[in-house]
Amino acid sequence: MNMTKPVSALLTLCLAFALMANVRAAEERPLVFGVLNQQSPLLTAERWNPLLTYLTEATGIPLQLKMGRTVQETDAMMGRGEFDLVYTNHNFQTEYDGVYKVIARWGGGPIRGVIVVPADSPLRTLKDLQGRQVAYPSADAFVAYAVPKVALASAGLQAQPGFAGNQEGALAQLKARQVDAAAVNSRFLAQYAEREGIRYRELFVSEDFAELPVIVHPRVPRDKADALRRALVGMRHDPKAAPVLLKAKSPGFEAADERDYDNVRRIYRRAGE
Repeated sequence: MNMTKPVSALLTLCLAFALMANVRAAEERPLVFGVLNQQSPLLTAERWNPLLTYLTEATGIPLQLKMGRTVQETDAMMGRGEFDLVYTNHNFQTEYDGVYKVIARWGGGPIRGVIVVPADSPLRTLKDLQGRQVAYPSADAFVAYAVPKVALASAGLQAQPGFAGNQEGALAQLKARQVDAAAVNSRFLAQYAEREGIRYRELFVSEDFAELPVIVHPRVPRDKADALRRALVGMRHDPKAAPVLLKAKSPGFEAADERDYDNVRRIYRRAGE
């Protein structure tokens, strides 16, 4: 009996199944969703994993949260194109600008860079910060570093900078009276003050900037990017998303495009970044 043909047919069939399995695995591989280090990894996961689970269920597109241990690591990962999508505004720095594209933004009003001191601090004006210790999240932050850096330089002032790693860290140092002032994102300031019960005084408040965007790498197929954009923007109107947004303390997401961040680029350029 000639067994060559049956064996050959069986091998061909096995190879076909193997190829189909590889294709299916590639199709199901999750898109990597990066998040800027504004909070600790634990708090970031608590906020973002439910959001990504909702988006996966709404679109059928698997998403996986990923971030570096530090802001610098996360920015470097973005620069190497390791993220398919990212929640950040550091992409508008000169070295990263022009690759990822905006598809939506965190909803609600604009954000501002603020420099604050404890409510009982003797410091009353921006000029009082000359030579004082100011906590920043990192030298890569936008509203919490580039913006106040430009403001202080424009006023001819030099403060002593310290870097706390993220927004929470900068405010924790202020609460512990380890620094004279802290420069932070206005949204995080309000949330932290409510949670920790601290009172503060603002010495500087910047112009308005659009909330942080969700950006997408050009390798992501357009149909997937469009589906994720629709799901993000649609969260505010979907009853199923309400508990997810409540837990994340998010107003939802809104439509946005590149032009919404022209003033972010301007500040980064003035700050030399």
